[in-house]
Amino acid sequence: MSDPTVTVIIGAYNAMPYLTRCLESVVEQSLGTYELECLAVDDGSTDGTGQELDRFAAEHPGTVRVIHQQNSGGPSSPRNVALGLARGRYVFFLDADDYLGPHALRRMIDMAERNGSDITLGKYVGVNCTVPRSMFEADQEVVDLATSRVWYALTPHKLMRRSFLEERRLRFDEDIHMGEDRLFVTKAYLQASVISVVADEDCYFKVQRDDEGNLTSNFSDVMKRLEVARRLMTAITTHSEPGPVRDAALLRHFRGGLLDSFSWRFPLLKESDRLKAMGIAKEQLDEFYTPELAVQMTAPLRLVAHCAQHGLQRELIDIIDFLTAERDKHRPPHEIAVKNGHAYAAYPYFGDAKAGIPDSCYDVTAGLQQDDRLDAVEWHRTGRRGVLRLRGHGYIENVDTQEPATELILRLRNDGREVRVPTRSAPLSAHAHVRGHDCDHSAAGFTADIDITHALDGAPLPTGVWDVYLNVRSQGLSTQRRFGARKADDLAPARGGRSGPLEVDPYYTRGFANLSLHITRVSQTKQVSKGFKRRVRRRLTGLSKQIGGRRLRRVAKLRHLSGLGRTNGPGRSQP
Repeated sequence: MSDPTVTVIIGAYNAMPYLTRCLESVVEQSLGTYELECLAVDDGSTDGTGQELDRFAAEHPGTVRVIHQQNSGGPSSPRNVALGLARGRYVFFLDADDYLGPHALRRMIDMAERNGSDITLGKYVGVNCTVPRSMFEADQEVVDLATSRVWYALTPHKLMRRSFLEERRLRFDEDIHMGEDRLFVTKAYLQASVISVVADEDCYFKVQRDDEGNLTSNFSDVMKRLEVARRLMTAITTHSEPGPVRDAALLRHFRGGLLDSFSWRFPLLKESDRLKAMGIAKEQLDEFYTPELAVQMTAPLRLVAHCAQHGLQRELIDIIDFLTAERDKHRPPHEIAVKNGHAYAAYPYFGDAKAGIPDSCYDVTAGLQQDDRLDAVEWHRTGRRGVLRLRGHGYIENVDTQEPATELILRLRNDGREVRVPTRSAPLSAHAHVRGHDCDHSAAGFTADIDITHALDGAPLPTGVWDVYLNVRSQGLSTQRRFGARKADDLAPARGGRSGPLEVDPYYTRGFANLSLHITRVSQTKQVSKGFKRRVRRRLTGLSKQIGGRRLRRVAKLRHLSGLGRTNGPGRSQP
């Protein structure tokens, strides 16, 4: 009997009734010429999970195999047991609560075979829960770990080449029952030759159980979370060299492992445990935390890092309590302070010289959000030329709009050339809805005239598609984004027009509905002005009258001469 192409590994503990759909999704795969085996490990279940596994094995002999064992306390042992018995060229780890799309395995195997992939991710779909999505925007034949978002998909629900796992001796740590997935996948990512992503097929359906009875959901031990973080840092430095890939891995685990362990639970710990936790964090931060990583963190995480490194236990507790109350809406949102062209979140101890926490820990400039709205797109003629007039507003959320210097940016899609169009300040529309904190945005309105024949330093705009961006500047701060997606409720249809040899057609892009301008050159026949056409028409009309009158007089004279001396005969009408 030949070895199967893929082994699906399922570790199951008290998984009824979800297990049935899980198993059905495996045996109903549209694998085509590929062969499948399913290894399911019953980890000491007490709810009928074992019996359901045995029923499927009896109905699908040679495809479904079942191993029964005493409860191990976590998913690592069942996965390792099945991995040791697997015969497939690939393995796929499937949780007993979840299920596969009908074409999932075939699509992932096709991708892996085409690229020689050690790891292949298939698109996740959440069922009553959220799942990572940013890494599934498009298929990726070969992932760049330095820039890819796959770092934010660290569950093991992936297709992996079994020879790769064996050569690297990759197994799940069985002495931890939280974070073992992230540790396993991080090691695998860093040692894989090729990682690929299937994004155009719904492959893995992640199900949120009604009882939320899995270990991860109930786990709240801060100290064990920090131990996992320590192992992750060790794995990263063991399996990567200094450089952009290591930085991407460290950033992911600082954000989502070490620093976010200091959540609302931290103040509830005994003081001795708090000191120990801060000590573990300090050890990792002193070795791996760099200014380059710090600027990519959020302000709350930078504050946690600084307090942990410098032993500021009281300050750290106050900051965590503040953030928890703000999250739960038990206090007003924090204010934003603007100083020297930077925006700072006014969290506890900001500007407190005694605490000595640097302003850079509070810096939120890079995360500022812009709000804007398009109110009108109109064509205005000025003599023989015309301008496209845009009206709307734009402001930086949570920052007062003072002495705004808003401008439009037109970017030519095919080569990236930019043209900046100044705006005139106008009062904010009375119907505008201001987002964020209660700030003064009365000066956020604007009007802009785009003269397509003179916008490029006095020269006409080149033909093509120009995407419209809005740059908002106030108090030394600046934000920019595509413009037009948010529109006034009473916005009239966009109207373009012709100016000189050019014509502009404003439209909204498919999907995001942003504003773009299509500039074309008018054909010679179209360039004739209406006034010129009227003058030509009048002249031709006059000529026709003159020519017509002369012809009629000549015809009448000829008829008169031909009728002299003749009588009326049959077939002739009366004069």
